[in-house]
Amino acid sequence: MRLLSAGLVLMLVSPLKAQDSVIVIDPNAPATDSIVRAGAPPEVISELIALYNDSGSTRMQGDVTLPPGSRFEGSLALFRGSLRIAGRVVGPVTVANGTLYLLPGASVQGEILVVGGRLIRSEQVEHFGADRVYWDAAPVIRTAEGWLALRERRRSLSDLATARTSFQVGRIRTTLSLATGGTYNRIEGLPILFGPLFEIRPSPRTYARIDLRGILRTAGSSEDRSDFGYVARADLRVQGQPEYGISGRLYSQIDPFEDHPLWNSESGWSAFLLQRDYRDYFEREGVGGTVYIQPHRAWRFELSMSRDAERSVRITDPWSLFRNSDRWRRNPLIDDGHYFTTGMQVDFDTRNDRERPTTGWMIRTRFEHSTSDDIAPVALPVAVRPNPPTGGGYATGRLSLDVRRYTRLTPKLQVNGRLRAEGWIEGDRLPIQRRVSLGGPDILPGFDFRAFTCAPRGFRDPASPALCDRAISTQLEVRTRVELNLGYRLPDREGSRGRFIGIEEADLVVLGDAGKAWLAGSGPGQVPVNRLPALKEWAFDAGIGLDAGGIAAFLAKSLSEEEPVKFVVRLQRRF
Repeated sequence: MRLLSAGLVLMLVSPLKAQDSVIVIDPNAPATDSIVRAGAPPEVISELIALYNDSGSTRMQGDVTLPPGSRFEGSLALFRGSLRIAGRVVGPVTVANGTLYLLPGASVQGEILVVGGRLIRSEQVEHFGADRVYWDAAPVIRTAEGWLALRERRRSLSDLATARTSFQVGRIRTTLSLATGGTYNRIEGLPILFGPLFEIRPSPRTYARIDLRGILRTAGSSEDRSDFGYVARADLRVQGQPEYGISGRLYSQIDPFEDHPLWNSESGWSAFLLQRDYRDYFEREGVGGTVYIQPHRAWRFELSMSRDAERSVRITDPWSLFRNSDRWRRNPLIDDGHYFTTGMQVDFDTRNDRERPTTGWMIRTRFEHSTSDDIAPVALPVAVRPNPPTGGGYATGRLSLDVRRYTRLTPKLQVNGRLRAEGWIEGDRLPIQRRVSLGGPDILPGFDFRAFTCAPRGFRDPASPALCDRAISTQLEVRTRVELNLGYRLPDREGSRGRFIGIEEADLVVLGDAGKAWLAGSGPGQVPVNRLPALKEWAFDAGIGLDAGGIAAFLAKSLSEEEPVKFVVRLQRRF
């Protein structure tokens, strides 16, 4: 517990303005003026490729040494390996995904650019020119012709299951698409999305689009919902500094209660393969609108309003690859009714990458105020909540906070921390579809799914609904890059290092988590509304695993309760 607390304090007290820059190149090297950044921006990657592919550059690969007394004139570029310079170089030096050593007696007259490695400078070294070092690996590959090229991002499974075609008539670009809805579930089966997208740029700074999508639910008919849904959205954005925009939505769709314990795609694969659906769902039909302004790249302010009918839905019996003869977990009933919701959200995001960040902050806070004149509440024990007012006057408020800090300590060592809190904040108690819980493979992987639902003793519901008013959790992980070489490397035309088929490298991850979900109030087992639970009441776990990017595996163990070791497979990063 002390280690987890200390780690989170270390992550969260770092100055916001520090962002992603440090000035240490190597612990054993003398001080330097070089700026080492975790990830190179796109313009630097373009510069790296241009320098390496320049016809005047001498291109090398692997480990290369320029011995004492040697002299080289011109542009020197190396891909993957170590470049050791003990002689004299007159010209720029570029290293992609490798390490540059300036040995005693070395002299470099030109700029130095290292992306995806380190610059290790010894004493008695001369360097005339600027140097830039970026620790994160450059997203480049070496072609069969010996050139560097930008490596394409790995396509998601949902993208692979998408068919689209585009054409342009005048100033309007039209895209017709047919795709999966992204999440296989026990309500819809595999939702199929289809329809046109119309895009237009009235001016260089203005972008507008109309997105019309039908939703075909493949699980079969049900008495409480239609086999067909829809989402129609119109957006208008004015880009630049600041950027601002407005959007409107008309929808009839199936939405999940909570956004955890797994990402959407992971929950879908779990349902399809193992008949294990980690989400609960309800139907929303209505209209909504959003306005936002982004005065700076890191800041975004949003105001939204919606009016929708929310209804309970029952499970169907979609097919699963394994355990197909088992019964699906029931879907909980919700507090049906028409809800008018106003939301305010503030984002602060300095991450260097949205999918696999290694440095920066991500802070998101959102407040929602909901009212209803015809709420039809589900009967719950008084210990969970008092009966909400019916026939008009129901109003409640919900607040969520998500703080993440990513810190690169060395080229291969990274420490990440997260603080998450959400739940009831004011007014009447939350409807079932907005209540919270903890436990499962995401936030507390050392515990069973929904280990903490706040259900009172003696309360039985096979749907295992989330009943807590509030929840808070912290996550800390230490990542270090290790070589696995599980696979086969194809030789290129020159017989040197070619493309690797398999898992070449992965992150070794050591993790620790803590969290608590509770009912707010003055009754037995409740926590006063104006305070947080004591740390001794929290749940703690720890674990270790390997994250190879597209797939990860962890072993996690509860530290606060007698639980067996859990084996967890993930398809995306924890946070």
